[in-house]
Amino acid sequence: MNTLEDMKRDIMELAGEKKEELEQVSSYIFSHPELAFEEYQSQEALCSLLEKGGFHVKKGIAGLETSFEAVYDTGRPGKTVALMGEYDCLPEIGHGCGHNLIGTSAAGAGIVLKEIMDRYQLGGALKVLGTPAEEQGSGKAIMVREGVFKNIDAAFLMHPMEASIPDDVSFACVTMEFTFTGKSAHAAAYPWVGANALSGVQLMFHAVDMMRLHFKDYSRVHGIITAGGTAHNTISDAAKAVFNIRALDYDYLMELVDMVQDCARGAAIATRTSVESRQLDEIVKEVRNDKRLVDYVRKNMEWIHEEYIERDMTQGIGSTDVGNVTHEIPAIQFYVKLKEGVGTHTKEFAAAAGGEEGKRNLHVSVLLLAMSALDVLVE
Repeated sequence: MNTLEDMKRDIMELAGEKKEELEQVSSYIFSHPELAFEEYQSQEALCSLLEKGGFHVKKGIAGLETSFEAVYDTGRPGKTVALMGEYDCLPEIGHGCGHNLIGTSAAGAGIVLKEIMDRYQLGGALKVLGTPAEEQGSGKAIMVREGVFKNIDAAFLMHPMEASIPDDVSFACVTMEFTFTGKSAHAAAYPWVGANALSGVQLMFHAVDMMRLHFKDYSRVHGIITAGGTAHNTISDAAKAVFNIRALDYDYLMELVDMVQDCARGAAIATRTSVESRQLDEIVKEVRNDKRLVDYVRKNMEWIHEEYIERDMTQGIGSTDVGNVTHEIPAIQFYVKLKEGVGTHTKEFAAAAGGEEGKRNLHVSVLLLAMSALDVLVE
């Protein structure tokens, strides 16, 4: 009788056979970096790989041109599992977040797991979801809203990092723009007839700083002035600032947004200007990893002898649109070591993602994604 361990040993064998082909796809994506919502070459590379692997592929789902959904349905009763891939890059430094590895590992794990499902006559369905614009645009948040994740029982995403970690913590976040409107006047001749929009922006920054004392721990509010005027001898009639607001949970994020809005309104009243605000992007929710899936990933790390550490609050916290998925269905983002001591969003991390360290990360990630998704399918 075939056991789960037999299936996982077959996963290791199949992943080894496909290692070189997957490395070539990852290298191609690395060498052709594309910004958010512009990932046409990466999309084509991954979709071609999945079509060759026996998946039915549909591009441009949820109204996003560079997204895709690759489906393999056995036609037998069972669960539906999704593997999520990212493939957008960062400005200037390319794949400094290793998304060439994320997209390729999801596709590779999907192809390996499909063969296991066929070999052992497992039921259910498998999806590989191409989720564009993680770095800017939050493609997964849009895909959640458009219903892409409905009827999926579990979803997985691997992210490269300094160490392998089976769980995650992240911020909920949103980016807001504040536009102050005043009245222009000559700054020397008759400034009293003007209303300085730049003063409104400056006072808003001071007000936010005064409120930091009252923020809960691990809250983040950081901003820049994007427009302040065009001449030093003219009272600015328009000024703008952009703030990124982050909190450990969505509910408190909304409280922080209200605080920052109050700071803007108060600054406008004090400077006799007016202010309007707008949300610049999707609200990203905090990651709430499903603990059952975390246990699967942790046990599989142990099974393949991948050294790991546990997630804690000292390791640095960012934001990801995977969080929105974890609020919708059981889902997980976990980490696989790329290079110790090298942080994401750096040229050094990009070099590792395109080098030998990236090849190791890719192979380990394919194993962990395929094995952990298998655990769900055979529950």
